[in-house]
Amino acid sequence: FKMAAGQENLPGNRDQGEGRVMDLSRQGLTRIALPAGSAPVTLILDRNNLSRVDNLQAQQQIQQLSVAGNRIVRMGGVAQLPHLRVLNLPSNSIGNIEGLKQLQGLEWLNLAGNSIKDLSPLSSCLGLSHIDVSDNSVSSIADLSRLTGLKTLLLHGNILTTLRSVPSNL
Repeated sequence: FKMAAGQENLPGNRDQGEGRVMDLSRQGLTRIALPAGSAPVTLILDRNNLSRVDNLQAQQQIQQLSVAGNRIVRMGGVAQLPHLRVLNLPSNSIGNIEGLKQLQGLEWLNLAGNSIKDLSPLSSCLGLSHIDVSDNSVSSIADLSRLTGLKTLLLHGNILTTLRSVPSNL
């Protein structure tokens, strides 16, 4: 499987062995059903008609997941991916990010262009170094002070009134 255009820049997408990157973009998928025997490390499901991230409990090896430009409302299924490092979910309809709480190893997160209001579930994702929550409905920033490795926090296009709680390391 080949990476979709633009996906080669996701962290870690270089030098992936054949079969380790599975690109099911633009397939008109309405639910996630991977071929039997597949074990991708990088899974790309961009521009389908998916409304949920689920059916991935047997895919514990996934480290990078991209589900951009779908109709995702809930993302609780990502909690079943304990080795996830990169999560790319821009341009969906996500309002709740509770499913991220369990992802301690998550390093890179793109949730731009959704309907997110509350960032507090991110406070337990201690490995995050990059967060993009631009073009959402965030009105205040949760306490992200425990994210000591955070280097990038993109917030443009939200309804913020103060940046008082932005971590001092940014």
